[in-house]
Parts: sequence; C-alpha cells; structure tokens
Amino acid sequence: MFRSLLAGTTTFIFIFGWKINSVADLILIVSLLLIFLGFWRGTLLTHRLINQTIAVLGLLCIYTLAICLINGIFDTQIALRSLRALLNLLGGICLVNLYHAWNPQAYAERLYRDIYLSLVAHAALMIGMYLNHNLREAVYEITDATSYVNLVTPFLDGYRIAGLTYGLSQTSVLQMLGLLLAPLVIRNAAGAVTRLIYLAGVPLLLISIMICGRSGLLLALLLSPVVLAALFKSAVVGSPTRSLINFAGIAAAITVSTGLLLTMISFFPGQFSYSLHQAGEIFLALELKGPGVEVLAPMFFLPDSWPEFVFGSSNLGRGSLEYIPSDIGWVKTIFATGLTGTVLMLVPFIIGMRAALLAARTDLYMGVAGFCVFLSAVLLNTKELALLTRNQWSVQVLILALLCFKIAEPGNKTVEAAHAG
Repeated sequence: MFRSLLAGTTTFIFIFGWKINSVADLILIVSLLLIFLGFWRGTLLTHRLINQTIAVLGLLCIYTLAICLINGIFDTQIALRSLRALLNLLGGICLVNLYHAWNPQAYAERLYRDIYLSLVAHAALMIGMYLNHNLREAVYEITDATSYVNLVTPFLDGYRIAGLTYGLSQTSVLQMLGLLLAPLVIRNAAGAVTRLIYLAGVPLLLISIMICGRSGLLLALLLSPVVLAALFKSAVVGSPTRSLINFAGIAAAITVSTGLLLTMISFFPGQFSYSLHQAGEIFLALELKGPGVEVLAPMFFLPDSWPEFVFGSSNLGRGSLEYIPSDIGWVKTIFATGLTGTVLMLVPFIIGMRAALLAARTDLYMGVAGFCVFLSAVLLNTKELALLTRNQWSVQVLILALLCFKIAEPGNKTVEAAHAG
C-alpha cells in the first residue's frame, strides 16, 4: 500500500511539479533523484528507440548550447529547455524501471493508471480553484503562477485556470491526454465498482479542459474519430456475443460520462457560460474562422536571413533579445534553433509515434492512444510552443518508455538490460 502511494505521488510530482525559481522546478528535482536511484540500482531496462531519443536530445543539447555560444549567449532558454527535456527523459525511464522492479507483471497497467489518476486529481484541483477564490489564490501563491502565465483578463478574473501549471491552452491539451488514457485504464480495472470510479474521472477531465483553454477540446474533437474507431475495433473478439457486450459497455460508458458531465455543469455558477461560449468557438476554428484563427494568421513568418533560418540565433522571443511577434511554435523554434534544431526537436515525437505504431500490432488501442499523445504536441505546436514542454513532456516520456517495453514483451528480443554503473 505504501509503495503504491509513493509511486503515485512521485508520478504526480513528476508531471505537475511546480517551479522553485526561474531555472529549477520539482519536476527537475524528482528527475535527478530518479536518475540517481536508477544508477544506484545498477541495472536499467531500456530499448533501442529510447536510446535513439536520448542520443537525439543529447545532440540537441550540444547544438543549442553551440548556437548560444556562437551568438554570445544572449538567450539560453532554448539550451536550458533542451537540457531539462533530456534530464526529464532519463528520470522518466528510471521511474518506469521502478514500477517494473516493484511489479513486473502489472507495471504498465499501474503506471497508466497513476498517470490517469494524476491528471484526474489535477482536474479536481482546477475545478476547486475555479469555484473557490481563496484556493485559487493560495495555489498561485505557492507556484508563483502570475510570474509565468500569460496574464490575460480571463485568467486574472478566474474564468481560466492553470492549476499547478504555467499554461492555459497547454494545460487543456495536457488534461486531454487523460481522455486518451481513460479507456485503457478502465479496461484494465479490476471489478465494476473500480471501473465506475475511474469513469467518473472523465467528466472531471472534460470540465478541466473547458476552464483552461480551447485547444484541448479542439484536439479531442479532431482525434476522437480515430480514437473511437480504435476503441470499437479493439472490442471485437472471436465471439460475436462477447463483442456485442463490449460494444454495449463502451456505449454505456459514454452515456454515463455524458450524463455526469451535464449534471456537474448544472451545479456550476453562471460564469461557466464563458467557458461554454469559448468551447463553441472550436467549431468556427475547424472552418478556419473565428477570433482565434484571425489572431494566429499574421503570426506565420520566417527569419529574413538564410543563416538564421537554417541554424537559428538562440532567440526564443521571450528574453532580452529582439521581440518576435508570434506565438507559433514552429516560428519560435526556427528563430531560436533554425530548421536544423527544429528537426532535432521534432525527432523524439516521430520516434514516439513510431513506437506507438509498433505497439498497435499487439494492443491496438494502446498504440493509437500513444500515437495521439505525441501527435497532439506536434499539432499544438502550430498554435504555440509545445515541443519538449514541461508537464506534457513528462507524460510523453513515460508513455514512450511504456510503449517501448510493450513492443519488447512478446519475445523480449528488443529489450536490453543496460548496466548503468
């Protein structure tokens, strides 16, 4: 019991650990502790795709540091982001190894569950902050959110909630990842009561998405046809009767979740109409219309000089260097690291999607959900910087390791025991 509680708490902090100062946060500290523990244990399970990701991020660290040095170290944010992402990856691998060491038979199911429950717990905290001004102010005081979050009026007025994170649209996509994992966790739950408890987390996640940003809802809507198709396809088994029972169970779960969502919304104050109105605008965005599209349209542009386009200038547009009038992730990374660095930042997500496709051969839904976890970051990067972003990247490195271990399970031919000493 204690070990399970310790593992779940560690997973929560690994995902949602807040900043201690402008450089360090609890995610980084937990990652360093996990790395130390992993190396102290002496043996780490790894996989060639994980090793490739480590190599790419190591190369990215060297590249971004070189760009900073060449340009006089005017802006080190992109180099620090790359280094943090590498340490976060190594910490995530060590965390998955701990789960494996504690329960080799069910480590994947338990870690998926703990990731999901962490996102649900954060959703509950966000809803509490939305309803209670004092709780909201107390959390923001602890995390010093106002020093990092974009101080738009809805955030200041309490209509949009960042929780323990420092983003709004970013956080909505982070919470959306819980929806992708929900069927996996509910499927593996033991007993009908436990499944119902896990199912109750779905409306909490949906509400948390609605009170922090539209991006999570938009991506959920875009990805839902693929995810639902995989879910129903995975429900097909040899027996037609059993398949019908599985279909009925999925339909019942969707119905119960919808009913719970509508019931919860009915108890919310009148200010929730703002979130509902914002949610309605995603349909305009799908038609490439609406205020969001109008704001983003002029933000797509490239550097004027070819050297800056190819290699970057270290300027992420957030420090003391020249202001870049764009929130688009691709624009920011090209200015900071050039096309070369942008490709290096993209490669870990391509590796993650490849791992998901390989895992889909033996577990269709796990593979499709994993693919969408990585694809969501690539799609969000079209709106704002989302590659190797704290919180989301923590979830993504855990999913990457779990997918790679899943690939290796049938014959254990691609898992390598790497001595870490």
